[in-house]
Amino acid sequence: MTQSRSLSRRTFVRLAAGTTAFAALGLFGCAAPRTTVSSTPSQTVTCDVLVVGAGAAGTSAALQAASAGAHTILIDKAAWQSGSSSLAIGTLYGAGTQLQKAQGIDDTPDALLAYFMTRGGDKLDPAMQKFCAEHFGETIDWLQTLGVPFKEEVSLKGSDTVPRGHNIDDRDEVALAAVTQAAKDAGVQFVFNTEADSLIVGDDGTVEGVMALEGHRNLIEYQAKRTILATGGFCRNDEMIAEYCPDYKGVYTEVGPGCTGEGLQMGLDIGAAYLGHGGTNGILACPVEAGQSKLIDKKALWVNSDGKRFVNEDGQTHDVYYTVAHFPDQAFYAVYDQAMVDALDDKLAAAFQMGLDKGYFAKGDTVAEAADKLKVDGAAAQKQLEAYNALAKAGNDTEYGKKAENLVVLDKAPYYVLTMGVCTHGSFGGYHVNTDFEVLDEEEQVIPGLYAVGEVSCGSFIYDDYPAGGCGLNYAYTSGRFAGQNAAEAVQA
Repeated sequence: MTQSRSLSRRTFVRLAAGTTAFAALGLFGCAAPRTTVSSTPSQTVTCDVLVVGAGAAGTSAALQAASAGAHTILIDKAAWQSGSSSLAIGTLYGAGTQLQKAQGIDDTPDALLAYFMTRGGDKLDPAMQKFCAEHFGETIDWLQTLGVPFKEEVSLKGSDTVPRGHNIDDRDEVALAAVTQAAKDAGVQFVFNTEADSLIVGDDGTVEGVMALEGHRNLIEYQAKRTILATGGFCRNDEMIAEYCPDYKGVYTEVGPGCTGEGLQMGLDIGAAYLGHGGTNGILACPVEAGQSKLIDKKALWVNSDGKRFVNEDGQTHDVYYTVAHFPDQAFYAVYDQAMVDALDDKLAAAFQMGLDKGYFAKGDTVAEAADKLKVDGAAAQKQLEAYNALAKAGNDTEYGKKAENLVVLDKAPYYVLTMGVCTHGSFGGYHVNTDFEVLDEEEQVIPGLYAVGEVSCGSFIYDDYPAGGCGLNYAYTSGRFAGQNAAEAVQA
């Protein structure tokens, strides 16, 4: 048996430094004290199925495993459910749902599969694309049976032509809370402040659980017949981003604080295969508001630092993200006129004023004057605005195809130029898994006893381009619910 009675080198180094990623972020109020951790576990805990990570994927896996009769424990390194799913807006992508039928939308999993294949799915295992297309709709219906409220309207997302975006009537935390309560009712034992450090591997190569640190100092051996890793991505690990997603090195991130990559590294340490093609999930960012701020208005004119328009402002957000992330300054600039400012509600007006006060935004009698204050080419921006207004007056964007309702003349002085940027909301890469969500090694052989779900394995579903908003979240819930069921069945076989 390997890695079962000692701390990994990364944890030893981290503890010797007297801190953790969480403490560095100040999430527990103060830095972790210097401490000595014994290499001998203080206790051994046994279960049928051990799940590591309490986000959407992990909680769904734990619920399904327990519902299938397996004694299930779920551990998480944070003091709460801090995964990126807890921060998600709450859209799930799927086809053939009850909500679609109620809206008279004729759709099928086969049609969704065809769409996936146009968004990079043709470059990956077709079995996984088919699996997700067939089961994403089921997952949305499943969440409804747990009491998760969805809005009636199913929306268009990405470059798709069929409405498949199912929007939770609030944020995803509502869905996560419902799944969590169902998991508790099914008997899942939740254990927080407990960080998995290394996998326990038997002499025959079977994963038999994890070594974990409770409260950063108490070593516990968790022995499990099946282990499911649901530890999220690695956007908060600069070294992993540089290695696996180098095009996005240095891009600001808004993912959950726990997305630091240790859960992925544990498996790589024992020979698990990495599957990814350098992509990240991203959104557009505003320096004075986290998340998808409404100050990033599609009715504005967007220019780069050269003062030139570069995109359809109401196009696919992820496509704009990919473009801006490769700009030298990873920034773009929104041009407002006074009419747009006057239309802001009180909350947005306050954020807008903050941007002016902090120097992220600039004001001028002309666009050229405002742009120059931000070191954007003012002369080019002025010329661009004149050309843009000509298109708006004609009601036809012959340059980028912007929708007529968003093509608004900007001619009421003064003018404002707003600095905008991009941020990552997830990493597209991780464990190579099959459609049972078993982890594969470099020879594409199953590593016995080990499963991976959610973002830590999403490279098996997403190539390098996000298919549409809601795919990542649905992959988390879908992979979790099937891996939990599969793990429980394997234990009972």
